[in-house]
Amino acid sequence: MSKKSRKNIKVLTPPSNEISTTSPNENKKIIFSFEYLDTKNSKYSMSQISGNRISLQFHNEFFKVLKDYSQEENFRKKIKEDGRYRDRHHIHEIKWNDKQIKEPNFTCLNSKLMEQVKEDCWQLGINATTFRIHGFFIENIFYIVWLDPLHQLYHMKRYN
Repeated sequence: MSKKSRKNIKVLTPPSNEISTTSPNENKKIIFSFEYLDTKNSKYSMSQISGNRISLQFHNEFFKVLKDYSQEENFRKKIKEDGRYRDRHHIHEIKWNDKQIKEPNFTCLNSKLMEQVKEDCWQLGINATTFRIHGFFIENIFYIVWLDPLHQLYHMKRYN
């Protein structure tokens, strides 16, 4: 790699101390991070999907939708202000005190981080039926914590 091409590489790291979940970057395109993905919780993972054909379909939907979200201008502003967009894509804030939620919080995160991000946790829909992802924003980065292909975080009679 030449010296010239090395200069263009950017490394994104979250702040180490206090975390601000809003900033002027709110108007930027969304970036997805898997840094806090909970790989130890089988309830919120792709392991819930059985069958090669179904698994492949879920994986394909997952990456297609992440790509679609990534191409939206002003994604955070859009999900805060455009109710139709939120409804169409099954996007909403996670209110941890909601009785429909089956978990107290992102139990895999350390308590200090959870306290800092608890007011900016979101569900993003991947398909029209069940597949959702759950995570939080720090500026324009959405940290995916749980993959929820069977819609298990929220109690829904239709699905669980």
